Amino acid sequence: MEDGARSESKRLLLMGSSAFKDRELPVEVKQRIDKAIERGMTIIVGEAHGANRIYQDYLKARGYRNVVVGHAIRLRYNAGNWKDVKYGRNLKERETKMIEDCDSAVVIWMNNSSVIANNLEMLKRSGKPTFVYECSSEADEVRAGELDTNRVYDQFYYMKEHYKTQKQRHRRR
Repeated sequence: MEDGARSESKRLLLMGSSAFKDRELPVEVKQRIDKAIERGMTIIVGEAHGANRIYQDYLKARGYRNVVVGHAIRLRYNAGNWKDVKYGRNLKERETKMIEDCDSAVVIWMNNSSVIANNLEMLKRSGKPTFVYECSSEADEVRAGELDTNRVYDQFYYMKEHYKTQKQRHRRR
């Protein structure tokens, strides 16, 4: 997140792969969360296993209260007994509505997860400042930095959007 964009942001989305199994958040991610806490931002976080639970555990350990836990079908995890919001009826709807509800995001992307890749494309198209912590357990590599607006994160994103639009048109007839 650039400084100008960060100063305007009020709602930070923490999102990440369920395959992320580290016990602690990466330092680069903690720094961004700590800045959001200092600014009193509302932090939106999911409740699935993996990165989301580690985010929640970190926020609880910091004693931060301005947190919203987003879920779909049912709430599975809420470490800090924070406010929860049902963002949709399924994973796809939840992810989309959580992205719509934020001003900026921090994303942990593990092993090229297709769900996270799709979310990165949505964040990119919406122009929301996003920090991406990309890691691969197979190659034991990490890349961290701002979302690259020239990069294609999900090569099938536009095809999926096309078919979704066609399906919606067909339903209206």
